[in-house]
Amino acid sequence: MSANKEQLYHSFQQVFNTWYNSLCNYACSFLKDRDTSEDIVQEVFVRIWEDRPQIIGTEGVRYYLFTAVRNNCISRLRKEKRQIILTLDERMAEPVPERREDPDYRALVRIAIDELPPRCREVFLLSRFSKMTYKDIARSLDISEKTVENQLGKALKLIRAFLKGKGVYIAWALVNIFI
Repeated sequence: MSANKEQLYHSFQQVFNTWYNSLCNYACSFLKDRDTSEDIVQEVFVRIWEDRPQIIGTEGVRYYLFTAVRNNCISRLRKEKRQIILTLDERMAEPVPERREDPDYRALVRIAIDELPPRCREVFLLSRFSKMTYKDIARSLDISEKTVENQLGKALKLIRAFLKGKGVYIAWALVNIFI
């Protein structure tokens, strides 16, 4: 291995070790599946190594990584959504027995999160699932900490309103249990 290639490999290892877990948590905040999240993050790193090695030692690598992971997660979700719609269309012909059960609070909270505006949802997921600080979120999304604070407040307000509209009155502390 040449000295240049060895230095590139060492830089790549540093980037991988620094960002892998955060990127997996970030992807998992979208996908809710750890294995799929890890697959996406690994695909992004492979793509960088094969197609974009010049970005490895730059300041923009973090932005590139988070953007690529987010975009791949969105693509995966769209693909899954199309598959679900096809499955639902097939099942529309089947009669559905009528059942009355207690509301599934987890499902309602997830629906509320899914209906948030994109930036709001992204900030909320980074805060709640990736356990990132306002400062880390601001850095990764290239926005101010005040914007992070505002978007998180907006997300919480919208989730509460959604749940209230569904007749669900639970303490906000309990919502975290249902996420």
